[in-house]
Amino acid sequence: MPEALDVLVELVHDWRDRGRVTTTAGLKPGLQQRTAGAFSEQTLGFATFRDFVQAAAAAGRVGLHQMPSGHWMVLLPGESPDDVPTSSYSRSAAADIAEAGVRPASPRTALASTSRLRHEVWHCFVDWAPDQRRVWDRHSRRGVMYPVDADGRPAWESTPERFTKIPAADMSTQVGWMREWAAALPDEDARAALLASLDETAQRGRFRQELTHLGLVAAWRSELQRRILAHAVAWAHEQSVDVTDLLEPRARTASAPPASISKPAPAPGVSDDELAQLRALLHLVIDNMTLAELASLPVRAEHLLRVHA
Repeated sequence: MPEALDVLVELVHDWRDRGRVTTTAGLKPGLQQRTAGAFSEQTLGFATFRDFVQAAAAAGRVGLHQMPSGHWMVLLPGESPDDVPTSSYSRSAAADIAEAGVRPASPRTALASTSRLRHEVWHCFVDWAPDQRRVWDRHSRRGVMYPVDADGRPAWESTPERFTKIPAADMSTQVGWMREWAAALPDEDARAALLASLDETAQRGRFRQELTHLGLVAAWRSELQRRILAHAVAWAHEQSVDVTDLLEPRARTASAPPASISKPAPAPGVSDDELAQLRALLHLVIDNMTLAELASLPVRAEHLLRVHA
């Protein structure tokens, strides 16, 4: 126990010098890393990491302060919550590189300083929220962030009511969409080639190869986006999730419609918000259509008359 407390205090001192936030959720993986995985609060007789830190506070080795977010900040003896950072900052890159023992970039490694990180990797490194755990998935080779509670446990275990499971469109569902779309193509040769590529005996990846050969990659991508959008919207309605929360915000660059265009009244029983959501979804679908798909859209003449009235 005394050795574990010494390591905890050393870690808090170290993180304080670096400007890192010393919450219990962040310090536990830091302790495990510093002890090469040897640290475990259970082996010390504590049910949770917070119990271990509270024992350290009772022994006068550290202080504790609950932040407005609900997380616990670990303080050094004599520190005030007003004296410590609540968000992380970085020292100069040169200082970090020197401490890590990394040599300056050579022409071979200079690409790392000019390339852009993938979106989810960038988010993992730049978002300093203390209630998020960041991990690298070696299998899928991508960065993942997930919320944790004050003890570092996944939040879906401690507050399961906060989360709603998202049902992915699985392989059989998407292959079914592929077959339906391919069977409706007007070109008989394209229809036959694509349906054959979806046969159970066909080589894996042949559907994509046929799409490329036929010049239909964009057309299928548009259809898939439409199907996934409908799938997501149906799930949102079923789970009482606001559909607009699923959509990427789009900048409004278009000018206001002319005064001569009269806006139709919503159908009976349809609220203004529901009508606005429907229009937003239709805009999203139309923005992803090809020229051929746009040209084939059936538009009632009365809408054209309303525009030119």
